[in-house]
Amino acid sequence: MRLTDEALGDIQGVITSGYGHLPYAAYLFVTMTRDIGARRWLSHISTAITSSRRWPRDRQPASAKPHSAVNVGITADGLRATGLPVQVLSTFPSEFQDGIASPERSRILGDTGESAPERWEFGGRDTEPIHAVLLLFASDETRLDELCASQRAILESCDGVAELRGSLQRGYRPDTATEPFGFHDGIAQPQIAGVHDAGVATGEFILGYENHYGLIPPTPVVPRAMDPGAILPQLSNPYHASEPLADLGRHGSYLVYRKLQQDVAGFWRFMVLETTRRGDTDISSAIWLASKCVGRWPSGAPLALAPERDDPRLAEMNEFFYSDDPDGLKCPAGSHVRRTNPRDALKPYPSPQSLHMTDAHRLIRRGRVFGPPLFNPGALRPGSTDIHQTLLEMRDDGQARGVHFFCVNASLKSQFEFVQQTWCNNPRFGGLNDNMDPLASSPGAEEIPSRMTIPRQHGALRTQVLPRFITVKAGAYFFLPSLTALRFLGTEH
Repeated sequence: MRLTDEALGDIQGVITSGYGHLPYAAYLFVTMTRDIGARRWLSHISTAITSSRRWPRDRQPASAKPHSAVNVGITADGLRATGLPVQVLSTFPSEFQDGIASPERSRILGDTGESAPERWEFGGRDTEPIHAVLLLFASDETRLDELCASQRAILESCDGVAELRGSLQRGYRPDTATEPFGFHDGIAQPQIAGVHDAGVATGEFILGYENHYGLIPPTPVVPRAMDPGAILPQLSNPYHASEPLADLGRHGSYLVYRKLQQDVAGFWRFMVLETTRRGDTDISSAIWLASKCVGRWPSGAPLALAPERDDPRLAEMNEFFYSDDPDGLKCPAGSHVRRTNPRDALKPYPSPQSLHMTDAHRLIRRGRVFGPPLFNPGALRPGSTDIHQTLLEMRDDGQARGVHFFCVNASLKSQFEFVQQTWCNNPRFGGLNDNMDPLASSPGAEEIPSRMTIPRQHGALRTQVLPRFITVKAGAYFFLPSLTALRFLGTEH
């Protein structure tokens, strides 16, 4: 059943849209030291938040889309800063209350060594706490600057609310639609049932609806006495029938943020050295090896459909399965895209059960690239004459680049944390032995040595120990309140 316009108007837009027409983004992190000022700020911005309401259609649909968008996420520390009492905070999931930088979350996520929160630029254990984030999107850089300026002016008008020092982050979507390693990105995003004609169960991404198992997940609640104006909807869960409660979570969700810095030169240097170590003089074989680690070719074509060579005609293809490739001869089981979305080949389960289980752990990604590209990703495409020079002469230029990773999920534990811990960090995923995710988990040889195993007809190819290609530089867990909940949070509790 499709969600009503009223429901969509209460859901923050970033949950249902990647704002593909708004390539420029800024993330303004906020700290709050006075509850009165915090509530005033939330009340003020609640009127400016972009909802999921469908854009009007006219003779020129593109012109009906907004030129900017504003969304907001609040951490557990931020909810405390608004004066929300413990009895309400305790109804949020424990992982959200802990925060992503807590020792337990770091253990689960594998944030150790260079990626440990003690080394983060912000959001770590030894830095000023993040209380909220403004997610700002715009069609061009001028509009984005104006949006940042207007939101900063609002912050300055609210006593005890300020931008976190040195934390403003900018991101963009390249015209090439690639991430810094040079691979086409943003493919295979799940659709939300109720928002689209078909897709993953609504409750996997939006609180207050049935999830993949036909259950309505727990939601944060407020005693009705704390909401005398009846801003929030009444909680209809029969297990709480003994006490009148208001539903704080309905139409909300949770947002994960991780600033992931990529060692682009190190990634391609490793691929070239592994190729030459095997005596292969064809430099394009380094692209083959990198693609086996990723699970797609640079164009985005899936190895499941194009196992031998890149085929840009398949770049956007997402309708495929892995059950006809149980040994990973086409797409290795340990590749990044196969282990983050095993589809119908989650061992040892049969295909229908595997698909069912995989759908219960999907994530909606809302990231943007940061930093200038180190090289032209077109050099990796079929027919390029620049491949030899690009790969052999690639050197790090000292500039930081990577991805601002954001993902939406209704359960931090069973979606994001499950995928990271059980599928990405697991060296025995899919029957492997010492293979962690070559991109999302490479912890470096100083901790848990991990290799990449590539099955072949006449013996598997095993790489040398993988170095760390991606380092976590910042992070946070946010609650994405509905517009109704945001108005409530802006009142005195």
